[in-house]
Amino acid sequence: MTMRKYLKTTSALISTSLMAGLMTVSSATAADETITLEEIVVTSQYREQSLKDVPISVAVVSGDFMKKQSITKMADLQFSVPNFTMAESGIGTNVFIRGIGSGNNQGFEQSVGIYVDGIHHGRAQQSRAPFLDLARVEVLRGPQSILFGKNSVAGALNITTAKPTEEFEGYVNLSFEPTDNEKEATIVLSGPISDKIRVRVAGRYHDLNGYIKNLTLNRDEPAQEDWTLRGIVEMDVSENLTATLKVERSQFDVVGRNIEIDGEVPAAAGPFAGLLYSQILVGAFGQDPSVLNNTLDGKRHANGDFSNNKQTEIVLTLDWDLGDHTLKSTSGYSDFKFNDNCDCDFTGANIFTLPLSEQYEQFSQEIRLASPGGETIDYIVGAYFQTSNHGYQDAIEINNSSVLVPLLNGNPAFAAFAPLFGALGVTGAGDLFAGTKGPRDAKVDASVYSGFAQVSWNMSDRLTLQLGGRLTYEKKDGSRNLTITNIDGSALSGAKLLAPDFYGFAFDIGTDNAAGSDLANVLTGILTDRLGPLAGPPTAAALAAGFGPSFAGKQFLNGVHPVSASRTETTFSPDIKLTFDVSDETMVYASWTRGNKSGGFDFRANNRGRSATMRDAFEFQNETATNYEVGGKLVLADGAAELNFAGFFTKFSNLQVSIFDGKLGFNVGNAAKAEVLGAEVDGRWQATDNLTLHGSMAYTDFQFKDYVNGQCYFGQAPNGPSAANGDCDYSGKTQQLVSDFQATFGFNHTYDVSSDMTINTSANMFYTSSYNASPQLDPKLVQPGYATVTARIGLASDDGWELAILGENLTDHVVKLFAADAPLSGSTFGAIANYNFLNRGRTVKFQASFNF
Repeated sequence: MTMRKYLKTTSALISTSLMAGLMTVSSATAADETITLEEIVVTSQYREQSLKDVPISVAVVSGDFMKKQSITKMADLQFSVPNFTMAESGIGTNVFIRGIGSGNNQGFEQSVGIYVDGIHHGRAQQSRAPFLDLARVEVLRGPQSILFGKNSVAGALNITTAKPTEEFEGYVNLSFEPTDNEKEATIVLSGPISDKIRVRVAGRYHDLNGYIKNLTLNRDEPAQEDWTLRGIVEMDVSENLTATLKVERSQFDVVGRNIEIDGEVPAAAGPFAGLLYSQILVGAFGQDPSVLNNTLDGKRHANGDFSNNKQTEIVLTLDWDLGDHTLKSTSGYSDFKFNDNCDCDFTGANIFTLPLSEQYEQFSQEIRLASPGGETIDYIVGAYFQTSNHGYQDAIEINNSSVLVPLLNGNPAFAAFAPLFGALGVTGAGDLFAGTKGPRDAKVDASVYSGFAQVSWNMSDRLTLQLGGRLTYEKKDGSRNLTITNIDGSALSGAKLLAPDFYGFAFDIGTDNAAGSDLANVLTGILTDRLGPLAGPPTAAALAAGFGPSFAGKQFLNGVHPVSASRTETTFSPDIKLTFDVSDETMVYASWTRGNKSGGFDFRANNRGRSATMRDAFEFQNETATNYEVGGKLVLADGAAELNFAGFFTKFSNLQVSIFDGKLGFNVGNAAKAEVLGAEVDGRWQATDNLTLHGSMAYTDFQFKDYVNGQCYFGQAPNGPSAANGDCDYSGKTQQLVSDFQATFGFNHTYDVSSDMTINTSANMFYTSSYNASPQLDPKLVQPGYATVTARIGLASDDGWELAILGENLTDHVVKLFAADAPLSGSTFGAIANYNFLNRGRTVKFQASFNF
């Protein structure tokens, strides 16, 4: 049987089984038996509460659901939670809630706060780490600045790992997907080792061959290998004190990427007029024929990418019972590193590569005191301290055989420099680029101090006023440098001393070793070495007189490195919530919240952009969000169903954005204003003892209110108040990756086939309306609306084992998760092409599990 027929047969089997499961509903329960939903307990307000009592829009995904549905990383959550989006980009990771997230810049704090057992994961790439043995993930929508920290302006993910148990238990989960040879194994052991000490140990290993064919290298990509080990020890130090120590180590590595090229448009003018980008690379520069593949067909071309990530985390939690109060101390140490190699032209041609790395070390300490709850006045007060060291490096590398060398040698834009090239003994500008790179090094040291309080005044049995506030002081010291060197890292010499200036001319890069206005002295040295002491100075002076102003002018426009700065900011985030229990089954609430996201320093800019100086461009300011929300939690059908709803309006000021400069860099700025209006609804219904239905919907209307300096997509004419600067006005437009409408629907069904055997059947559908996958809002990069279906059927025994088949993306939709212009395609070659991050198609996995 062919694999295609195998998949169709297996998919049909799953569909048939689902129908059979639904047909058995009528026999599930006796008519006089009371049916109630299982309660969902959350800690989104740092107390254990029933979800129906929390005045926040929260989506909860349980650890058991994630195991069965193969939700192994954060990116998988978006197909179960409306208004939550995560997408990998060319050099970063984008996490959005309600249309708000941080763009492509490692210097950004994240707009969506990610917290694992109370420890903040503030770097974007940490969100790619795989999940292991979780109790639940709570997706909190809207600003969560009071209890979770100032940077959670869009929302927060509160991730809770499973804790040691009073009784011995454990499980083994195995999974195999044959098409892409994906294997996964998880083992967990938990229980007491004495009357006062409990331990939980978990480990996971995952391996995937890949699902896109790299035609250039003849291999499947992205190939993934990751593992995680975690140990938790929980000890009763005394009757009133419990200490919990968690140690975790993980590594997740990827070879290749899920990127394909399409959207090619012929060059309209110049030496390549009428040719596609791929035709230029192959026909004019003799690159690998695989580059001619320019359709989204499960095949790509690239010269090799990889990402190696390591993370260590140690958390010590102390819980004291102080009479009726609880004092909690959380101490956390995190160390995160990655080393990537990005073939960042995203083609199989030899153009340039971008190795990049990041190191982040963090220590945090939080202390919070909570009242017992249920009193007239309930409160949580606390203090938080965090210190971190953050480093980032990358380097644009152009090797000797790069197509940029002959391209720039023959570029008519450099024709005026022919006398200079002749004197230097080089063919053209390309020879100055050959075998060079532009190493960038950025650093930030930061300290954060904050105090917070949340007070609930239970004004009556039904009416509660909650007031909260967080005062935060933050200090950051940052620096960035960019120097052009030989590709082996050694200093430039001879004619290549002028390479930094031509990096500025060709790619708008401001370096710390450009000749600029000192051209005469640099040329004197070069020509003296080449032609002797008598020939050097007069020739150099003549050439400098002709070209010096051009070099100096370009250097001024780009700005120069190094750059450094210090900044401090003090912010206050208030929160007001009013809740009213209409009845024992209905609660409604209204809230007003203001959140802040800290400013910082731009790690990825190559030039000063629109700023007056490089120093001004280096620093960006904090952004603020003001959120108005009304909502409610309803218990229906005598406890058999629940319905939650929320309507919100959020105003953002000084929204931080990262804008591709059209060449090789990104410039950070603060867009003036944006507004988001929307509604969210979710519910569950325990239809019978054996059948549970669940669903959710979200409507989002995002609009930039005043954003006149957006980047134009290729071919778009500048417009608006900043058209003279080459900008496009985004005012009135939506945000990248924002869908107007998203929804989920699913069911879980069990059927007893014998006294000790059960069939478990489930299915989940996710739908999203269209969205623009491009940061530049390019209309040809709009992803149409689509629906995906995940379904599972398993046979379980009372002895603890289960065998199951899981079908993911059964509709086999391959969609654009993120898309943009291929770097240099339009700006340097004049023929635009697009790169697209694509999801995985239909898969069928076999699962086996055994519970101890």
